[in-house]
Amino acid sequence: MKKIILLGILFMLTGCSVNYNLVITNDETIKENFTINVDNEIIYDSGMEIDEFLDYYSHLYQQNEGYENFKIETKEGKFISSFIVKNDYKSLNDYIESFSFKYMFNDAYIERIGNYISFKTSTNLKLEEMNNNIEISDFACDNFKISIKFYNEVVNNNADEIDEKNNIYTWNVNKNSTKDYIEFKIGPKVRYDVMIKDYIYNNIFEISIVGSLLLIILIVTIFIVYKSKKNNEI
Repeated sequence: MKKIILLGILFMLTGCSVNYNLVITNDETIKENFTINVDNEIIYDSGMEIDEFLDYYSHLYQQNEGYENFKIETKEGKFISSFIVKNDYKSLNDYIESFSFKYMFNDAYIERIGNYISFKTSTNLKLEEMNNNIEISDFACDNFKISIKFYNEVVNNNADEIDEKNNIYTWNVNKNSTKDYIEFKIGPKVRYDVMIKDYIYNNIFEISIVGSLLLIILIVTIFIVYKSKKNNEI
């Protein structure tokens, strides 16, 4: 089985950063989305054009056994180009068994007590350790930004940044990191405000179509009522 995934492949490059995003829903399904940003100068130094580089590593990624269900997109920018990788998991257990989880967090402690779930990585989550978790590590990424959006209330955490409005907790792993583990605990209380905003955002096109149809129906109805009232007055 091939074990080198896109994260591992691109960790060979200096001048790259990783934005790793998760959404943990109230029914414990997981939405994974990570973006790997690479400086265009680094790409040119590799001897490839940007489109060639993005196409090559996208193809290499898709050859890895176990990642058939992942979706990968590329974005060519003026100074930085990116790989955007997405996948969904039906349960927390499915995510824990994934290569992504093992590469990002290595070992982690997860405990379920009643309606509460506690999560804590091993106490070696440092930049050099994350780079050592890959199979080829001659070079390293400069920064890992791990952001998790929860649909449940977070009752305990050690995040570096907190967006309370959107219930997003962020950990920065870089050479200046002051902690070497990630920890959080979620409870049974559901953040319906976050769920509703996400639903609207993810279905904005369909909602716009339905809203437009309803508006047209409303306008036509008002027009018919108005004409009917005018006719009756005559």
